[in-house]
Amino acid sequence: MPTGHTYDVVVIGGGLGGLLSAVILAKEGKNVCVLEKDKQIGGCLQTFSLNKKVFDSCVHYIGGLGEGHTLNRIFSYAGIMDKLSLKAFDENSFDKVAFGDEDILYPQAIGKQNFIDQLLPYFPNERPALEKYIQTLTHVGDHFPLYRLRAGDPEEKVAVSGWPLMQTLESITSNKKLQNVLVGNNMLYAGEAGKTPFYLHSLVMESYIHSSHKVSPGSSQISKFLWQELQKYGGEVHRNTEVTFLKEEAGRLSYAETADGNRFYGKDFISNIHPAVLIKLIDGNTLRPAYKNRIAGLPQTISSFMLNLVLKPGAVTMQRYNTYWNASEDAFAAAHYQPNEWPANYTTFFTEDEEHPGFAESVSLLCYMHYNEVAQWADTNNRAGDEHERGQSYEQFKELKSEQLLQKVYERFPELKGNIVAHSAATPLTYRDYTGTPEGALYGIMKDVNKPAETTIATRTRIPNLLLTGQNVNLHGVLGVSITAVATCAELLGMDFLLQRIKQ
Repeated sequence: MPTGHTYDVVVIGGGLGGLLSAVILAKEGKNVCVLEKDKQIGGCLQTFSLNKKVFDSCVHYIGGLGEGHTLNRIFSYAGIMDKLSLKAFDENSFDKVAFGDEDILYPQAIGKQNFIDQLLPYFPNERPALEKYIQTLTHVGDHFPLYRLRAGDPEEKVAVSGWPLMQTLESITSNKKLQNVLVGNNMLYAGEAGKTPFYLHSLVMESYIHSSHKVSPGSSQISKFLWQELQKYGGEVHRNTEVTFLKEEAGRLSYAETADGNRFYGKDFISNIHPAVLIKLIDGNTLRPAYKNRIAGLPQTISSFMLNLVLKPGAVTMQRYNTYWNASEDAFAAAHYQPNEWPANYTTFFTEDEEHPGFAESVSLLCYMHYNEVAQWADTNNRAGDEHERGQSYEQFKELKSEQLLQKVYERFPELKGNIVAHSAATPLTYRDYTGTPEGALYGIMKDVNKPAETTIATRTRIPNLLLTGQNVNLHGVLGVSITAVATCAELLGMDFLLQRIKQ
């Protein structure tokens, strides 16, 4: 017979949303456990090592960790802010945007006035547009109450949620190059022209303009410290514990059954896994077929290919900014590349060598990749704790793509050539297996401004004791997921109470 454990709240999935929700609830007196199928907790916060160098799997830098920002305040309440070791980016350019063979690197700077000042030399006639852009970012943020840590009215968001990204930018400036510079780092949200809502761009950009940091020695520090805080309040994390079945009785969930046959009973359940994965686990009829079909059929954001490089000590100068290169003058074109156009974009993330200050010890290269490029190996699975080879053809594919990407990157970073001592590559299959996201989608479900009701997932479900959290609800990214965790927990604790606790 399966063994049984009973909790106030059972959290399914140990990514940031699940861990932060668990800490918040445990801190407020709930008996909580987290069930994580992987060996390593953290989801997109996971890190790995190559030649004893730490690499981030997904989260390479974070906006909004500076003093006074919402994310800083949430992490302070969760008890982890003062434990994080942060590396600040260049104040005058946390990101630089490049197009095709053009030599210019357009800076995106920290600080609202500084953001304007750094771009003005490149667009001397666009001061009014840049000022309006910054004002618009603030205006949109003010219409998302939780992003300002206030309860507010849900209708506030409606006033700005329907703004299309490019049409809004066109109302701010008619300068096409400036429009594309402002969205030149849209890999941060996998934007698509005609679909992406302006608020998605706005909330992400506002956080990075406020403050931009890298967590050292890797983003997994966030999940490590959250786990420690959870233990402090009596909460539990069960790793290598895959939920295979959710039992519904009388319209409510009663327990989660895991692959080893254990049952975890709960008064309430929070799912931090992709909704399309979740609905396959539920044994019951409360969720209507129409809802399940909608969830299963929602388009996902594009996936990616990542190449991680270990560098010779003292050989490559450190860059305290990220470079976003777009093959086309149209910053959105990369998402629709043809096979012979790959790579159509890339981003560089440098990590400094502590033993050789001023020089980089490693660099990660990230670019879009369609899932269909790796679909022939879709029936393989490979992750820590459940490792399998995908075969020689797959390894050859990775090497071919690694070389293609490197040749393109060498055009702008010739200093990398001859200074790489080790490398490893990740494909959409890697992201699929490690994050549990269909087709390895970078940010899960794609938000579509033309179909807001269809592509927006609520925290509450028709099963009264099942709540959702994570990047598919509300907004992705460390800030978006953290705010969503607050919204999820507020369903159990009360919004006014929880916001007061965070502000204290």
